[in-house]
Amino acid sequence: MPASLPQVDASEALCCAPLGDPGFAPEDDAVAIAARLRAMADANRVRILQALSCCEGHEMTTTDVAALLDVTPATANHHLRQLEGAGMVTARRDGAKVHYGLRLHSVRAVSRVLHVTCGASCACC
Repeated sequence: MPASLPQVDASEALCCAPLGDPGFAPEDDAVAIAARLRAMADANRVRILQALSCCEGHEMTTTDVAALLDVTPATANHHLRQLEGAGMVTARRDGAKVHYGLRLHSVRAVSRVLHVTCGASCACC
């Protein structure tokens, strides 16, 4: 069984410079970036993010995600908790149900970090 993902402070946006940029600080940023990438490194979790990104404010429950992935609610809950722990989704309790929504700024931040340049002073990138 793979090791669990490290918990990151999901209350703060991922605000790192792109890899290869002189402002990128691996000692400060690498753990936060790796935690988010590990959370997204599962096809089912990518499907969840894709489904949540359909429109602004869209939310899904564990039951919705279980039906989407054709898995048990326990498995769906596991995937959602991994995404929540990495700061990729938010959870909102409504009675007995928990509604999960996309943290769009976190997904966009990962995209910005992965906009890689070589860092050279030439115009090769």
